[in-house]
Amino acid sequence: MKIFRLFACLSALGLAAVTGSTWVSAGDGMPGKKLLVGTMANSVGLPLQRAEQAGYFKDAGLTVEVVVFATGAPINEAMAAEELDLAVSGMASVYALATGRYKYIGEGCITIEGQTMFARKDSPVALSKGVIAGTFGSAATVKGASILGPLATSAHYLAIKYAESFGLSTDDFQMVSMEFPQSYQAFVTGKGDLISTTPPYSMQLEDAGYVKVCDLTQVLGSPLVDANYAQNKVWKERRGDLLAFLDCYYRACKDLNDNPGMRKGIAKKWYAEEGKRYSDADLDSEAKRQTYPTLDMLLTPKFPFAFTMIAIGEFFAGQGMIAKENLPNIKASLDSSLVEELKAKQ
Repeated sequence: MKIFRLFACLSALGLAAVTGSTWVSAGDGMPGKKLLVGTMANSVGLPLQRAEQAGYFKDAGLTVEVVVFATGAPINEAMAAEELDLAVSGMASVYALATGRYKYIGEGCITIEGQTMFARKDSPVALSKGVIAGTFGSAATVKGASILGPLATSAHYLAIKYAESFGLSTDDFQMVSMEFPQSYQAFVTGKGDLISTTPPYSMQLEDAGYVKVCDLTQVLGSPLVDANYAQNKVWKERRGDLLAFLDCYYRACKDLNDNPGMRKGIAKKWYAEEGKRYSDADLDSEAKRQTYPTLDMLLTPKFPFAFTMIAIGEFFAGQGMIAKENLPNIKASLDSSLVEELKAKQ
């Protein structure tokens, strides 16, 4: 595990004034004690980068250190080893929540589209209309297919749900486990029948003329909403720190939504620093496909708290990928009180 960036070296005491608003400070947390946060160097983690750049963590009296991972699965592993206090992560968070060791404290990045499966133009899959409107494929063309993408992620979930739309099961296709960069390189060099991937690779494949056969939002029936979840011990002992952290996080989310040019500049610089190549077109496409939650959006009928984690958890339990006896742990992990408190302070 490599630590990439120290977000705030010194803690600040008290409340920091911001034009038109009042800061939530660490308060009854542990000012000066570091919060270790795991995330990914993509749209999922971008609000953290904005919060650091704007000095939000320091102004709130927080010392935050971010650890960058390739996907959500190793974030889960680091949380399990208690190497992290908090995770800002994707769909793989559901596996962690099922253990009963964490609290889901807030919503993360919202993917409108872009978690997508592709086929080559000459693939039989691309030549027939799918069961779900706007998708392609058939039971005959998908059965026996090899699908490239990382296990236990949104890519894996998409592959399973896509196959299920044709009455197929996990036994009817082969999921070839590869991280997103490796699966992209393998697919464009002719390996695999299909690829289940995420931005920027989905954008690059679409621009290159590959056929988009199914998007995650088509099988989920709603946007994919990522997670902020904390160790139970941190939730119990450092509530003030978590409240201040979420306040900084949602301020940063609003900044990114309100200023696309700023978002693009921050993303381009940070992604490059982390070894990821995004073109201007990639960044523009990402902004169209992925947005961020703000306090006004949360706890509303359109965004019921932790909807994605509940829906996907129930599905994976049905697939045997989460033990059915652990399914209640997901709902038991949900704690909307921090978001409720922040909304009340608006």
